[in-house]
Amino acid sequence: MIDVTLRAAFALAAGLWAAGALAQQPAPSAAPAGTVPPAAAAPVPRHSCTHPGEFPGKLASERQQKQWQKDFVAYVDCLRKFVTDQQALAQPHVQAANATVEEYNRAVQEYNDTIQKLKDGD
Repeated sequence: MIDVTLRAAFALAAGLWAAGALAQQPAPSAAPAGTVPPAAAAPVPRHSCTHPGEFPGKLASERQQKQWQKDFVAYVDCLRKFVTDQQALAQPHVQAANATVEEYNRAVQEYNDTIQKLKDGD
């Protein structure tokens, strides 16, 4: 009885070890047949806008407060320009993806219509 229990425990441990080893293998790099492998992701750009720092406070001179306000407006304008530029760069990709989704939906609808016609014709 002990011999059977030891064999079962050993088999279980070996199975768990093998499953762990298989789980750590990297995924295959080849794309499935009929698909295009994804392009290498370009580094995500980051804005280069300079944050004006903390507000100088009520005890600061009026000139310091106005300078901070001017720097803050420049910072917010810089962020807004960055967002607008990035959205303009992304727009062609969004349009291409949307067009592909529409084509996919049309193709699936055609397929479903064809299958339904075959079923109705039997």
